Amino acid sequence: MIKVLGAFFLGVLSFVVFMFVGETADNVFGDIAAFIATFILMAAYFFICQFRLSRGNAHAFRRDWPIMLVLNATIIGVLFVSVLVEKQGAVFLIQALGILLACFAGTIAGAFVASRQARRRGEAQ
Repeated sequence: MIKVLGAFFLGVLSFVVFMFVGETADNVFGDIAAFIATFILMAAYFFICQFRLSRGNAHAFRRDWPIMLVLNATIIGVLFVSVLVEKQGAVFLIQALGILLACFAGTIAGAFVASRQARRRGEAQ
């Protein structure tokens, strides 16, 4: 339960952080470069968060799906509401898909690496 609450708060924090990072990057780099930089930072953020939440669990990749979904719940909810409410067209949908891809790719990669590391430590002992 502690990990689920931690994942939820990290997910909420991610929304605030990436609104700030995306806006700052947009002012500094321009549209496309800012989107790419934010995409990479989001994937890295979710990788680190999920790795920290799943470390020590040799079966994290298969069993930590509730934690992964809670970690990504804020981003999923915000994008879902944005797509329904705002009528911005195909460019916005492509950006939303890119954001979801970054979040889920980072989260899944974090769980995978954490489980591999736990297995290797278990084999070494």
